[in-house]
Amino acid sequence: MFFKQLFSTSACQHTKAWMIKHVSDPYVRRSVKENYRARSAFKLIEMNDMHQFLQPGHTVIDMGAAPGAWSQVLVKQVNARVEKQKKITSTNEFVHRTNPDLKCGTVIALDRSPIFEIPGVHIIDDWNLTADTTSDCNKRLQALLNRLKTEQVDGVLSDMCPNVTGCKAIDQSAIAALQHQAFDFARRLLKPNGYFLCKLFQGHETFQDLRSLLESLFGAVHVIKPSSSRSESSELYLLALEYRPDATNRPINVSDNQNENTRVETNRHEIERLINEARRVRTKNKDK
Repeated sequence: MFFKQLFSTSACQHTKAWMIKHVSDPYVRRSVKENYRARSAFKLIEMNDMHQFLQPGHTVIDMGAAPGAWSQVLVKQVNARVEKQKKITSTNEFVHRTNPDLKCGTVIALDRSPIFEIPGVHIIDDWNLTADTTSDCNKRLQALLNRLKTEQVDGVLSDMCPNVTGCKAIDQSAIAALQHQAFDFARRLLKPNGYFLCKLFQGHETFQDLRSLLESLFGAVHVIKPSSSRSESSELYLLALEYRPDATNRPINVSDNQNENTRVETNRHEIERLINEARRVRTKNKDK
């Protein structure tokens, strides 16, 4: 009973300390003031300010988009067309006015979690690339691209992140495998000279492997640690510019065989096995 009360008190103190730190975070305050759904919006804004890869008229896919902060930034940067501008009823609403003097772009947001409507964004949620769902996800995306009369996109951004375990090696491997899957998906749709942006945790082998792959297929690859990224976080971003398609690339095809799905599902099972093992070890150490 004593240990239960001690753990409960410690957990409450930790939660309180985190909340105090969170609400005092300058980027959290800015996100509220500027009506962005998360502080992560400023990471994308900073990276684009550095390299100017987002331009009016671009078509961009935002993978792992929930809650939608990056999509909000994209709407402004690519000058997405807002078909129906609803009446503003609150000062806390996100607003984008399409500039008629600039080219209009397109933003597509994908995530397995629900995303509330964002003016100017085409949303596909319940998006989960497993062996059972990949075919259906590709069909839904292809239907949207057909409706938009779009075959290829200018950029794919992936801020996806697996559930972290606290074990550095496992978390690095898990996010690297996830971003490899994201790039396998992206390279089927990217235009020549397109761009790919993804998040990784800093680590020697997994980080360098993906970086080397991108360097072989893009004209330039930048490693970025945005100032808005928390100092205690090991996250880094790889921004790959000037895509150079090779002969093995092909357009997305909903009738692809199951080899790709099987490989993805195998990676997923291996990651889940490693995560469960890490949790078992941590629980065992706590019980000692």
